[in-house]
Amino acid sequence: MPPQINRQSLEHTVRFVHDLDRARNVEDIASKVLQHLAQIGAETVIATAMPSVGINRRQQLSGVLFHEMPSEWVRNYAARGYAFKDPVIRRMISMAAPFYWNELEHEVQDDPIGQKVMHEAGEFGLKNGFSTSVLTLDGQAVGFSLAGKHFEVDPDMRGVLTLIASYAIGRAIALQQESTAQNKKIALSEREREALQWAAEGKNDWEIGEVMNISEHGADKHLRSVRAKLGAINRTQAVAEAIRRGLIA
Repeated sequence: MPPQINRQSLEHTVRFVHDLDRARNVEDIASKVLQHLAQIGAETVIATAMPSVGINRRQQLSGVLFHEMPSEWVRNYAARGYAFKDPVIRRMISMAAPFYWNELEHEVQDDPIGQKVMHEAGEFGLKNGFSTSVLTLDGQAVGFSLAGKHFEVDPDMRGVLTLIASYAIGRAIALQQESTAQNKKIALSEREREALQWAAEGKNDWEIGEVMNISEHGADKHLRSVRAKLGAINRTQAVAEAIRRGLIA
């Protein structure tokens, strides 16, 4: 169980949650996390799906949910296949409990490759850090790490950082799903598009039927189909959404 969270830490976490709720896209998440945790020396952050056996470089990079890290380090990490050599990743895979990187010292003392990974990370500013693994609703394990040259190791912050990791990941997944839904291609038939265009110009079903040489019921059928495809509850919303998506002028 996470340590007791004092009132000051709780208030800070509440402010963070409210701020994250205002994030407009996944890219905002990383910057907001670092903004709120700059006071403890957090300079980099990453949230990524935990690697699985046989994963290639492209799959590894595509699993990154959000990050703000030196791009050269991210490229080197993937190119050198560090995912299964990194002591931080190994700990997150083997244990769900959050940890500070200084707790790995005994695990890497007889692991020259692990020492190499940690040393190279330090050269890019990832000297000290905190990591935890968060299980999403669909059962996907997502690793979350913070780091910095002067990152503070404070046992009393462990619970707060775990809460922040969980909420940041959840919010990023929600934003990602929203973006996917919004950008999903909507295919309107030529007749549906024509009916919607006339609706945008203020014509009712009877008038649309007249200009399209179909029945009033036929016009209504086209517009009901359009509303279903656009997820709109009424004609006005359908027109607005269609204009936003560039389906009609």
